[in-house]
Amino acid sequence: IYNVTWDIQNADTLTIEHYNGRMDFVFGNPPYVRVHNLDTSYDTVKKFKFAEKGMTDLFIVFFEIGFNMLSTNGCMSLITPSSWLSSQAGKNLRTYILHNKNLSGLIDLEHFQPFNSTTYTLISRFLKGENCDKVKYYTFNGTNRSVIFNSTIPLQAIEIGGNFYLASEQELSLLRKIRTTHTYKYVTVKNGFATLADKIFINDFSFSDCTIDVLKASTGKWSKCIFPYDEKGNPLSEEQMQNHKQAYQHLLKHKNLLTKKRDIKNYTWFLFGRTQAIRDVTVNKYAINTIIKNKNSIHLEIVAAGKGVYSGLYILTDIDWEIIKDLIISDDFICYIKMLKNYKSGGYYTYSSKDLEQYLNYKLSEKYGQSRISKGNLQLF
Repeated sequence: IYNVTWDIQNADTLTIEHYNGRMDFVFGNPPYVRVHNLDTSYDTVKKFKFAEKGMTDLFIVFFEIGFNMLSTNGCMSLITPSSWLSSQAGKNLRTYILHNKNLSGLIDLEHFQPFNSTTYTLISRFLKGENCDKVKYYTFNGTNRSVIFNSTIPLQAIEIGGNFYLASEQELSLLRKIRTTHTYKYVTVKNGFATLADKIFINDFSFSDCTIDVLKASTGKWSKCIFPYDEKGNPLSEEQMQNHKQAYQHLLKHKNLLTKKRDIKNYTWFLFGRTQAIRDVTVNKYAINTIIKNKNSIHLEIVAAGKGVYSGLYILTDIDWEIIKDLIISDDFICYIKMLKNYKSGGYYTYSSKDLEQYLNYKLSEKYGQSRISKGNLQLF
């Protein structure tokens, strides 16, 4: 850059207003710090409008700072974590963008990580003074370091349920249906056991008393789990637990860890850290892992009544196994998960129980409507 009269100030960006309304171009790589980890700047940060929602990340405030700096026809481009597209902390920023229509382009770096951190990033470009009804959407090829144009998307199309999503307009239309269509609740999806001490409760024990078979959904591996609950999922008393000598003695050896590490009450030291999934041991269910890459990486397995699930999700339904299996191990499901853009290392994606539940209920409602009779068979009546 030549023939520039530099005006560099050694100051706190959070407080300086010297450049407001004066900058034709703003470029930045804001700091990736949670506001609650700040000491002296916390109160200053929370004064910004974009910092009013949730556990604000400091980088979101820099969007507001940059917008304030722009001149009448200014352009801003920032590289930041992509979390602002869907986080509670990014809600005010997304609302601002929808109202001002100043977002002109996005480059999603996807699984490529340009910095030495586990953060997944994107580059966003804003134009002040222009009415950007459409957004140019690009992705980044980390192998050959090239930017790939995907599509031009209407701004209103990327907003679904208050969050922003990036995909083709056709894919976004499907995602909107999955996210917003009223569906019949054919399935319920829940998280597996949370013992908060898996290495103590779960192993290949030589004894079987007071244990159940348990599946690690993330890997498909079966083990034994000490299960200090009755057949209805009610917790055993310590006196009852003592009747199961081998299991009790094993837990007793680790009482200090079970009590202090998990920060639970002393009289429940031998129980799981959380109650989730305990009462569903008595029913049949389908277990699934939550970190996937393609159809081959999906571990979907039947878990019979009397057995448990941990390190993953399980599905409760009376829909036949083959139907559920066909819906999940499919190109549609992989496409759906990729649209959510919850990246993990190695090219993998993750998803929540709600994500899976919405997908299955949408697909099953599309197949059966509000009844258990398929639309094809309705013609018989």
